Amino acid sequence: MPRGERPLDEGDSPLLRFAADLRQLRTNAGKPSYRELSRRAHFSASTLSDAAGGRKLPGLDATLAYVRACHGDEPAWERRWHDLAVVMAQSKVSDGPSPYVGLNPFTTLDADRFFGREALTHTLLDRLERQPFLAVFGASGEGKSSLLRAGIAAKFPNAVVCTPGPDPDAALADALAHGPDLLVVDQFEELFTLCEDEVQRTAFLDALLAADCRRVIAVRSDFYPQCAQYPKLAEALTDAQVLLGTMTPDELRRAITQPAASVGCTVETALLTTLVAEAAGRSGVLPLVSHALLETWHRRRGNTLTLSGYQAAGGIQGALAQSAEAAFATLDDEQQRLAKHLLLRLSADGTRRLVPRQDVVGEEVLDVLADTRLVTVDEHTVAVTHEALFQAWPRLRAWLDEDHEGLRTHRRLTDAARTWQELGRDAGSLYRATRLAETTEWLTRARPELTGTEREFIGASRTLERRRSRRLRWVAAGLSGLLLATTATAVVAVQQRREVDRLELVRRSQELAETSAALANSDPDRAARTAVEAYRTYPTVEARGRVLGAAAEASSGREISLDHAGMGRSLRHNGAWSTAIRNGTITLVGSRGIDTYDATSFKQLRSVPHEDKSTYIFGWAMAGDGTLAVSEGNGRITLRTGPEATSVPFVTTPLPVGVHFTDNDRSLLVGGTVYDVATRQKRNELPVGQITGPYAIQDDKVLAVASGSSVTVWDLTTRQRTGGFALGSGFIHRIVLLPGGKQAAVSNDEGLVQVRDLATGVIVATPPGHTGGPVTSLTPSPDKTVLVSAGQDGRLHLWDLARGTTLATLTIGRAVVNLTYAPDGSLAILTENELMFWPPGNMPKASGQAVRALAVDSDGTVLTVDGAGVIERRDEALRPVHRQETGMAQNWMGRFSPDRRLVATSAPFSVRDVATGKPVSPPRGLGYRTESHLPVALEFDGRSVLAIGGEVPDGLWPVDETEPTLIGGLPWGQRTSATFGRSDHEIVLGREDGGVSVRDTKTWSEMALRSPHKRPVRALAMSPDRKLLATADDNGVIVLWDATTWQQAGELRGHTQAVTALEFSPDSTRLASGGRDSNVVVWAVGDRSMWAALRGHSQPITHLAWRPDGTAVVSAGADAMTVWPLDVEKALTSLA
Repeated sequence: MPRGERPLDEGDSPLLRFAADLRQLRTNAGKPSYRELSRRAHFSASTLSDAAGGRKLPGLDATLAYVRACHGDEPAWERRWHDLAVVMAQSKVSDGPSPYVGLNPFTTLDADRFFGREALTHTLLDRLERQPFLAVFGASGEGKSSLLRAGIAAKFPNAVVCTPGPDPDAALADALAHGPDLLVVDQFEELFTLCEDEVQRTAFLDALLAADCRRVIAVRSDFYPQCAQYPKLAEALTDAQVLLGTMTPDELRRAITQPAASVGCTVETALLTTLVAEAAGRSGVLPLVSHALLETWHRRRGNTLTLSGYQAAGGIQGALAQSAEAAFATLDDEQQRLAKHLLLRLSADGTRRLVPRQDVVGEEVLDVLADTRLVTVDEHTVAVTHEALFQAWPRLRAWLDEDHEGLRTHRRLTDAARTWQELGRDAGSLYRATRLAETTEWLTRARPELTGTEREFIGASRTLERRRSRRLRWVAAGLSGLLLATTATAVVAVQQRREVDRLELVRRSQELAETSAALANSDPDRAARTAVEAYRTYPTVEARGRVLGAAAEASSGREISLDHAGMGRSLRHNGAWSTAIRNGTITLVGSRGIDTYDATSFKQLRSVPHEDKSTYIFGWAMAGDGTLAVSEGNGRITLRTGPEATSVPFVTTPLPVGVHFTDNDRSLLVGGTVYDVATRQKRNELPVGQITGPYAIQDDKVLAVASGSSVTVWDLTTRQRTGGFALGSGFIHRIVLLPGGKQAAVSNDEGLVQVRDLATGVIVATPPGHTGGPVTSLTPSPDKTVLVSAGQDGRLHLWDLARGTTLATLTIGRAVVNLTYAPDGSLAILTENELMFWPPGNMPKASGQAVRALAVDSDGTVLTVDGAGVIERRDEALRPVHRQETGMAQNWMGRFSPDRRLVATSAPFSVRDVATGKPVSPPRGLGYRTESHLPVALEFDGRSVLAIGGEVPDGLWPVDETEPTLIGGLPWGQRTSATFGRSDHEIVLGREDGGVSVRDTKTWSEMALRSPHKRPVRALAMSPDRKLLATADDNGVIVLWDATTWQQAGELRGHTQAVTALEFSPDSTRLASGGRDSNVVVWAVGDRSMWAALRGHSQPITHLAWRPDGTAVVSAGADAMTVWPLDVEKALTSLA
């Protein structure tokens, strides 16, 4: 029989009356069982029972679900819930300062009540004695700020804490002005989320790394990839990383009990047990624990924090939401509207966003939110106290979820208004028809609170649009006559209706394009179909870019079908799930037995069925001499040796465990115990206990063990734990230690694949995952340059480990069970009934070198020179055709001649024949001026090399060995880019200060152009018809110049970071640009508009080249090369 409902506690509190009335509502509904209520409400039975339990205020969602299931009045109960939340929030004990800080981080003044991280604090202080720079990585909510402020900074007499904010240069300068002995940079991720100026970022990092004091930075772990993009920072982080994980149960106990003890209070045992059980092992939970303790403190009984007080506060899950709802309920309707818009403004895709104090409307609202500690206010800015609020408060989470597009519209408006202000309110940066209409629709629907600058920007945009409309009306007015006027009015009405319909199609097309981009890695087929749908809906720039991007991916050679993979022979089998290939023998293992085959003839040598039919083979390992160690499902371990694979009992364990040969096959690891193979005697116990899940061992020194979704890492020589991490969801199925023992690749049952740093646990890379089930196999190539994954989706992904990009995806068409490499380098692919071999000559290879020069020859083949000076020719799908060594040890930059017969290179500076790799003029061994003087620009017209920076003086260096023409007039380092001008004796130079100048190399006369660039000019390009010059700067602004008059001819904006590459199409009608934002943009030169935005790279773009017929552009970045076909109709046909 079902258990009866627990009686309510005695008393007459508002909470008990609320619970009693919920129970009465259930009685009035016929007293359905909680299982039936669960079915109706889609909430668990235990949640609904707790809602009427009277021990704590239930969540609003659970309350309304309960009421709905009992056919109650939802609006009435919602009002009652809010009233009760206010009453409970007011029923607090307020005497004395709280020892708990709530959502706020501990400060340097809180060291006496900061507990739980003492051991880590001591370790960090010891490391700071030995090294001047440390970086603490951790998930949001793990206590990074508190550790650095109350744990570390408090120990230094002159420590200074700062955050980067939107102006990191100023923040750092102000901090260093105090002459600190320790500089703590908290919320380091603000450098990427709040600062949009790439130059400021770089300057901040340079100044930080050069500061003459000890420095510690706190970084959210999901921003590790952004840190890795900056070489100096990446180098500084090499041995300076600390991963802050979840607190251990003992650390939690101290963090909970000791602050109370410091003020003479105690924590009830039941409360301590409950808190530790609810918080242990959960990432990001510390702010919620701290807030729940603060609220429990206010509800303490005498000097004791009680479980009942904790439950009344709402517990870990509900305390923050309850406090937020109580504060929100005290506001009137207009104030609640202001609060909503303020909180949305304070979010930037789930991270804190600083808002200037003067931009906040509603001081009373701000006071209420600040008093509740939901927001933090200082003299200049307002911010959410902690990002935990975004997830813990259902109302705010719903606001964020309900209008993603509106939030993006608001962000775009904020950025556009700021740009307009920075450009002196230039009318050219105002919104026009389509964007203004979209924003106006959102303003009407959402009624957001705008800043003064945003309102003025919208007003100016509307004024400009009215002027444009007025001019159109004046034209219409010239068509006199009442009939004509009436007709014109009707036409305008029809046009307006059509414009509204068009804007809706534009919006829908952009949404579909965004969806296609999001699916590009996980489901490329669906991404392609969605891209086509987007373009068919309306040919927006975004849709065009996605169609071309999907076509580029499909034709890149990275998508390989089984028919085109060049597979070798295959072997049929029956039910094997693992394979090994050694000593000329193929061994296939299945749950019911072991089969062996000759690796050359595929002739079966023997089939050994599993002897005990009541169990199965759980795992196995093979020694170098072919001996098999087999782990059975009943815990029995046997050794199989000799031609007949005779089974010899070895040892029995309580549970089925993994086995692994170690110590040159002299020892066998069984679970967590090491045995001597010859004597079967126990040699030692590993510090990890029994290993029953996936694990990996490298060089008998590093052990990584998976359990559930977590991995722990051990040093087997010291027997100490050295790291660990958690995926956050799913069960880990595979783990592979990568070369060097510092990184591991892991995969889980949800199809996820990640590369993690073992010391810090941060995500280094996220290779493509698999759909429809778990990742079934994960293995590195024999040369350790490629990681191969396979899944039940029938696809193999080959991932370039060095460059962090996908080499290829092979579609098998059926589930893959296991992967292994054969001694000859072939990849053995095991499916449920076949073992296929992919020969090494037909598999894509990882290059490991960045592209330093790029061109497309007249036959459509792609030419490159890499960082080792190797010249390579590739076909139109970027498959290698010819490789030419040059003998150079390194090469920093290169440029092909217009006829593609010669290539100029730096380090050493030389001109070489593309076909032979031989120098046509002797390399000039002048040496670098300093170590840091790497080449800035290299241009080659076939006769002379224009070299800026690097190992030779700036100037024109003829191929025929006549005397060079040197460029004077500027100190080294002031020039940032160069190109040939309108004629053979004219060059164009870009400068560090944003200047652009034209020089005549015969007379050395110089003309400085009136450059609008405010930042260094990194890229220049002259159109093939010599009529246009394009220049681009670190702000992402491209300026077009009329080369006949050297007057500005237009401005192009579309990149969010520095533009690093420019290239005109052969017919001069289009311009391709690439930037540090990893995007390639194709511009229509004639109308100065963006034609397509091509997104697919994960690293900054370094080189661009056009096919001679202009039908495609090739881009190269730090990650990969891509050929982007530009014929939209062909692309649509290929994707259909």
